[in-house]
Amino acid sequence: MTILKKIKSFNWHGIRENKLYKRFASLKTSCVFLGILVGFYILGTIFPQGASFDEYATLSLGRWMSFVIFFDLLNIFNTPGFLIIAFLLFINLTICAIERFFMLWSQRKTVSEDLQFTPAFTFPLDINPHLESAEESVQEIFKKELRFKEKTCADPGLNIMEKGWSYRWLTWIYHAAIFLCFFGFFLTYLFSYEDEITLYPGEAAAIKPAAISRWNKSRGSKPQGLDFKLMLDEFITEYNQFPKLDYPADKLSRLAVGMGWKDPKYILKDESYFPKDWKSRLKVIKGKQTVLEKTIEVNDPLSYQGITFYQAAYKQNLKIQLDDNPILFETETGKDLIIPGIDGMLKFGTIKTGTLFKKDGSTEKIKPWTEATLIKKDGNGKTETEKLGKLEQDGGLYINDKRISLREFKEASILSYRYDPGVTLLWWSGIIALLAMSLRIFGAWHRIIYRIEEKDGAPYLLLKIKSKGLMADEEKLIKRVQRSLINMTDPINLDTPV
Repeated sequence: MTILKKIKSFNWHGIRENKLYKRFASLKTSCVFLGILVGFYILGTIFPQGASFDEYATLSLGRWMSFVIFFDLLNIFNTPGFLIIAFLLFINLTICAIERFFMLWSQRKTVSEDLQFTPAFTFPLDINPHLESAEESVQEIFKKELRFKEKTCADPGLNIMEKGWSYRWLTWIYHAAIFLCFFGFFLTYLFSYEDEITLYPGEAAAIKPAAISRWNKSRGSKPQGLDFKLMLDEFITEYNQFPKLDYPADKLSRLAVGMGWKDPKYILKDESYFPKDWKSRLKVIKGKQTVLEKTIEVNDPLSYQGITFYQAAYKQNLKIQLDDNPILFETETGKDLIIPGIDGMLKFGTIKTGTLFKKDGSTEKIKPWTEATLIKKDGNGKTETEKLGKLEQDGGLYINDKRISLREFKEASILSYRYDPGVTLLWWSGIIALLAMSLRIFGAWHRIIYRIEEKDGAPYLLLKIKSKGLMADEEKLIKRVQRSLINMTDPINLDTPV
C-alpha cells in the first residue's frame, strides 16, 4: 500500500510540464535523432566494420587514415557518439510511448470528440415513424449489418460507432514495440558475445569461449566453459554441375548470340563444379548423453541453452607424398607448401569431394581431387604461376621427374557461435512494430457519430464520419449506409446482410 501511495502522490504533472521533458516528447526530436543515426549507418556501410587499421590501409591505399583513426570509423557502432545518440533516441521513444499511453488512458471511458456535433450527411428514415423505434432500427443496421461496435459517449444525445483497428492504439503499440527494440539492442550490447570453434569428424569438443560479454568484462569476470560438448558426426559437401558458356570466337557469331538470333552453347566438363551446400551433422552431448542432434547448414543453425551455432566455413588439410618417400608433407588448402627437391612452392585448391548433383537430375559421389599449382620466383622477384592440373586421391602428378601424390585429406567444420539474449526480443518487437505500422497506415478505421432528430413529424439520421488508413473508403461506406437503410425499410429483413 505504501508503494501505491507513493506512485499516486508522484508529481507526474510537474514532470510533464518540464521543458526538457516536452522536448523529448516531440516527434521532431525523434526525427533529429533518427537522422543522426542514419548518418552513422551510412558511415558504417562505407567503412568496413570490424576490420583492422592495417587491413583498411591496404584496401584504401592509406587514404583518410587519420580521419578513420580519430573517429574510430572501423568500429563506429561501439563509439560513444553512436551509443549516446541511440540512448537518447531510446529515452525519446520511451517518453513518446508514455505520452501516448497517458492520452489513451484519459480517453478510456469516453471517446474524445468535439461535442459541437456538425453532421455531414442527413438521411430521411422510413423505417419507422416513431423516433425511438427508428433509433433502435438504425442501431441494428450499424451493429449487425455494417459490423460496427458501439462506443460510450459523454453526450447522451449522440451515438458513436467504430469499426476496424483503432489507430490510436496501433500508434501506441508501435511506439511500445520500438521501445522494446531498443531495449533488445541494449541487452545485445551488454550481454552478447561470439566466438568460433573448429570440429573434426568423430571428436567431441568442449565449448570454451575466448570472448566475454561487455557486462562481465566490466565486472572483471573471465570466460567460462559451457556445461556441454559438441560433436561433429559428419561434414557434408554438395556441388552442382556448372556449365560454361561457349563464347564464339568470331564477331558475327557473337552478335548473333547477343541479338538472340542464335542459341548460346554451353560446355559441361567433369570439373565444372559449383558449391551447392555445406552441412554439419552435429550432436550436443551433456554428461554422457546425447541431448540434441541436428544437421545444420547456412541459414539453418542449431540453438541450445541460448547459444546459436552457425555453419561459417570449413577447413581442409591434405597430406602429399613425394615419390616413394614414407614421410608425408601436410598442408592446408590455399597455403604454400615447400617440398625439398622441387623448385618452387606448391599450392592446392579446394578439395572437391562429397556429392555431385548433375544437370540431368542424377547424383554421384565425387572422387576427391584438387587443382595443383606451382609457384616460382625468378631472380628479379617476379612470380611465375604454373597450373599442374588435377590431382586425385591416390593419383599423381610429375614435376621435374618427381611424382607428387595425394595420400590423405580431412575436413573440419568451422562453426561460429553466439550468445545474444536480446535477439528474441528484437525479432518479435520488430515484427509487432512493422505489423502495427502497416495496419496503422494501410488498414481501415471508421468512426460514425450520429443522432436521430425529428423534423416535420418524420425522423432523420444526422451523420458524421471520420476515417483513417489508406484502405478506408468513406464514399463507399456512405453508399452502404444508404443501401442498408433502403433494404431495412421492411423490419422482417432486419438480419439480412447486404
